Amino acid sequence: MDINQQKEQFSITYIRAIAAVAGYSLYRPEIDNDSVDLGIISRGGTGKILSPRLELQLKCTARDILDKNYIRYPLILKNYNDLKINALVPRILVVVLIPEKITDWIKQTFI
Repeated sequence: MDINQQKEQFSITYIRAIAAVAGYSLYRPEIDNDSVDLGIISRGGTGKILSPRLELQLKCTARDILDKNYIRYPLILKNYNDLKINALVPRILVVVLIPEKITDWIKQTFI
């Protein structure tokens, strides 16, 4: 597996862990032609709209993307355009920030 594949797998697994803790379900489109890597589903709900969804374009980087008031991440135009359309299910970009060294991506502590 090359480093980009490792970053992709890490970001997917990271989001899966967060969703599991929050009690949400995830889905992965069979074909990625809309720049959607994962979708999050919340079962049921209490408002007028039930079972809300959110679709994610995932990126994983060790670059310095944090500015004083902004996060600056270079995104290809196709991905940007796919994210900004008026889709039925809202789409967002999620950037997972990792350390440079792959050995620092995960730290385990024992309590």
